[in-house]
Amino acid sequence: MKHLKKLYTLILLLFIGFSLHAGDALLRILKDELQYQFTQMQKTQPDLYYMDFHVTDQRVYQVTTSFGATNQTTRTHVRNFVPSLRIGTMEFDNQIDPRQTATIPGQRAVRLSPLPLENDPLAIRQAIWNETFIRYQRAIGDLQRATDESRLQLERSDTMPSFSAAPVEIHFEPVLTGPEIEFDMEQWAERLRNVSAVFLNHGEFIRGNANVTFRIRRTYFINTEGTSVVQNLTYSQISVNAMLRAEDGMELPLHTSFFAFLPENLPSEEELIAAAEDLARRLLVMRTAPLVSPFTGPALLSGAASGVFFHEIFGHRIEGQKMKSDRDGQTFKRMVGEYVLPPTLSVFDDPTMRQYGGRDLNGFYIFDDQGVRGERVVVVENGILRNFLMTRTPIDGFPRSTGHGRAEMGFDPDSRQSNLIISTSDPKSDEELRRLLIEEAIAQGREFGYFFKTVSGGFTQTGARAINAFNVTPLEVYRIYVDGRPDVMVRGVDLIGTPLSMFSRITYAGKPETAEIFIGNCGAGSGWVPVSSVSPTILVRQVEVQSKPRTMDREPILPRP
Repeated sequence: MKHLKKLYTLILLLFIGFSLHAGDALLRILKDELQYQFTQMQKTQPDLYYMDFHVTDQRVYQVTTSFGATNQTTRTHVRNFVPSLRIGTMEFDNQIDPRQTATIPGQRAVRLSPLPLENDPLAIRQAIWNETFIRYQRAIGDLQRATDESRLQLERSDTMPSFSAAPVEIHFEPVLTGPEIEFDMEQWAERLRNVSAVFLNHGEFIRGNANVTFRIRRTYFINTEGTSVVQNLTYSQISVNAMLRAEDGMELPLHTSFFAFLPENLPSEEELIAAAEDLARRLLVMRTAPLVSPFTGPALLSGAASGVFFHEIFGHRIEGQKMKSDRDGQTFKRMVGEYVLPPTLSVFDDPTMRQYGGRDLNGFYIFDDQGVRGERVVVVENGILRNFLMTRTPIDGFPRSTGHGRAEMGFDPDSRQSNLIISTSDPKSDEELRRLLIEEAIAQGREFGYFFKTVSGGFTQTGARAINAFNVTPLEVYRIYVDGRPDVMVRGVDLIGTPLSMFSRITYAGKPETAEIFIGNCGAGSGWVPVSSVSPTILVRQVEVQSKPRTMDREPILPRP
């Protein structure tokens, strides 16, 4: 009976696979070619034990406007192909340590291997054959280098295998059609011209843009284990950004953005114009704001600012695959089960969340770029580190993927964040956080504390040979005085520090209903991927700020037209 059940299951999987296979011409070509190449290559390379094909078919529509005029409208349609080959065994193969074996300059650089847009079997097979052969040669070289280095090392710091097992997945989504994915570029150009025209009303502005991008991404992933995943993702985003110069020449940029899966859910023209007018008002205040000096003391980080902070400073240190390499700083690798944040804070990363508070999250996906189903990972529970974000490259104590293998077109997947959510079990109101900030400033003998309202992003270094510091770039910063004086906007400040020191000084966080969402695109070792961070306002007992570099540019000789 057991054998009959297994046979029935196998027949069912084959039937499902055949049905999907027949429903998509590109998928059919990919499956045929993967099976053929794997079978033929194993005859001469019996240690080849795994292959996968990953294809991204992407259509992009873009409209850019500036000061009430259309600068550019573009339509692009590209298909890119990335194969992966593993030679050796799951215990030790050519990717035992992806960062350690990348000793040849540029070896891990992006390879954009385009596929024909038409489903011409011969043309597609030719492109696949060419790129697979290049990757095969690289895999042989990587395995040799990994073997040589293992002989020279006393011991490997990580004893886990090169590759972990993963469930076989069958998932197919039909090609997107219908009015919801139609994009009227002329209509959007007219709308955004009216938005960017807001900045014509102020002669001080040297940049005033409104742009929209709509991406329709269809991804194919198949491997020799039997997984076949075809899924669709859409992203639409509006960016409104402007810049002016202060009298001392300092450039002052500010931006706001809006995200939705589909363009029809983006803000109306009236809402966008109102947002542009508000942005202009804030920039004009910033133009005459005083410069700051280096400072250490208490600060509040708004939800949007702390979302960037946690993404940059914390999130990149919980991406598990990089810890396979001794070249990584491995900040938290040996801190599992220990407090890394206050007991009131918890952090999880969840690619399956489509929305938070009714707003779309661009870190959403069902399957990652290794064909593994994404899952919610509780990284920090009540201040204690519990988990890492994992790919199919295991590390000690974390033997399986959590579906966080992500990559930009042309890159190999790496552990990456998706939707990072910060919460607290002891929420404070905005009024309480402000009072606590003032009390802390008084206790430290400070005249004021800082409130970081908006930031543009940041960067951090995690390598073992680099200083593990961070730099977050604030755009809108206010002084909150302890004596009750009105808040004052300031400029020319960078938020800097080291991660463990900063984490130890977080004291309180705001209520979940006041949490803010940061929508962005994160650049790291596997390229740029869409991410979101959700966080309430946080109070930090002590931050460090430094002055921005001063520009020596002179004011334009002629006024703006």
